[in-house]
Amino acid sequence: MNDFDLDDILNEIQETDPSAPAKEEAAPSPSRRPERREPAYREEPESAYPDSGEPEPEDEAGLGEPERWDAPAPRRSSGPRLQAPDFGPLLQKAGKGLRSGLGKAREGGGKLLADLNRYRKERQSGQRQAPDWLPRAVTIGLLILSLLCASWILHNVHPGSGTTVRGKPGANLASRIAPDEVVTEDPVLGILTPVKTHYVIERDAVVAPAPNPACFGTISIEEPEKVLEVIQKARDYGLLGEDETVAFDPNVSFYYDEQIEYYLDETILVICWKEVIDGNTCSFVEIKIADASQFRRKFADDTFASASQYYSTEMHKSTNAVVTLNADFYQNRDFGVVVYNSTLYRFPTSTYTGSYKKYNCLETCYVNDEGDFLFTELGQVFTQEELERYIEDNHILFSISFGPVLVRDGEVRECDWYPVGEINRGYSRAGIGQVDKLHYLYMSLNHSPEKEARWTVNEFAQHFGEKPVKNAYCLDGGQTGEIVFQGRAYNHVDVVNGQKERPVSDNIYFATAIGGTEVSR
Repeated sequence: MNDFDLDDILNEIQETDPSAPAKEEAAPSPSRRPERREPAYREEPESAYPDSGEPEPEDEAGLGEPERWDAPAPRRSSGPRLQAPDFGPLLQKAGKGLRSGLGKAREGGGKLLADLNRYRKERQSGQRQAPDWLPRAVTIGLLILSLLCASWILHNVHPGSGTTVRGKPGANLASRIAPDEVVTEDPVLGILTPVKTHYVIERDAVVAPAPNPACFGTISIEEPEKVLEVIQKARDYGLLGEDETVAFDPNVSFYYDEQIEYYLDETILVICWKEVIDGNTCSFVEIKIADASQFRRKFADDTFASASQYYSTEMHKSTNAVVTLNADFYQNRDFGVVVYNSTLYRFPTSTYTGSYKKYNCLETCYVNDEGDFLFTELGQVFTQEELERYIEDNHILFSISFGPVLVRDGEVRECDWYPVGEINRGYSRAGIGQVDKLHYLYMSLNHSPEKEARWTVNEFAQHFGEKPVKNAYCLDGGQTGEIVFQGRAYNHVDVVNGQKERPVSDNIYFATAIGGTEVSR
């Protein structure tokens, strides 16, 4: 049998039947033209609260209902979390469909071959009529091409990942799903897609999820480059961005009497180290978290103005913190703004000096629900109603009132007068800065067995500004300045009257979110 070429066949049809349209101008028969269809509106997504009687969540972003022709958002999975889903039944079902489709394609191909032979005989007998098999031939060809493409995709592409699985056909796709991922079905395409689970800690929780002891680690200062492997693992988790700057530098002068300690899981990275700067020992803690709810404020007895005070190591254990840091020791003075759990608790309006009221004699650091720092300036005038509106409008979670601001928008600030902190005297110092989104650096200057560290606030600000922080704020220092990690003080806390740790009214801490509320994003 001679081989047939579709272009040759169309040319010969045109030559033998001048009334037939040219192949470039061919149009489908009116009887075969597909009907025009209006765009189908998608069905409204099912309520996330079926039969509960509760109203559905309000649109907090104020975006309103999406346009009806938008592709629906992926439906949140309400089923159990799948650690290692089995794609075998899916591939078996797809294989049966492919075999059925290929069988129909072979049947259609046989009919097409018969039509070709009939047309060849008609040509030989002088009867040259345009065949009626052309539309069917095009349909069968497209069907075969579609089936081949579907077969390749099912056997080579990991759904939703943009990557191919190399190796044996039908490789186990479950092995490519991370333990903290769930599998959801795309409502449009019906494709199973891994979705990373996002964890949050409820705002009113007084105890955070407990950290995993296996996630703590220690690295010798003789091999600081190994910390870079921990940082890379955080990038692999997606916790740190590939190009995100880190403050840790393996080339600094580390203090000889302490190792580098860290904690890493999918929601939090903490690195603690000590470095020598101008002959003084400085302790650093770098923290990166996955959600702002992991940055938390702790009051003694979880109550404003409680008469109780506790050691930071005690408060650390009571909250399940990964790392606990000192804050402002707000109960040690009667001035300064206090915001706790988005509520304004202290706004003293009496006069501190002839120039300042008690509410504005300090620069205040506010932390919002995105984990960002906002500041009000020394002497800035506002009413209580204006501050309450500011708290609401900026979604403030809590405040820290000590100060002053050390770095703002990348610029080191100088301060000549401030009512707390003895800023112009050499003193032990502590502060916290923001490196990037949900990325922080704590720095403290403490005594060491060899030397009593002494810096003014401006000196402290200058050294802090040499680190990659965009904003930084001074915390209560001296004996209050303390880092608690793995249940003990990591830094060398100043000893006062033989006492190694000072009872305080409050602190800030960072916690793992694994074990908290799961939210698929």
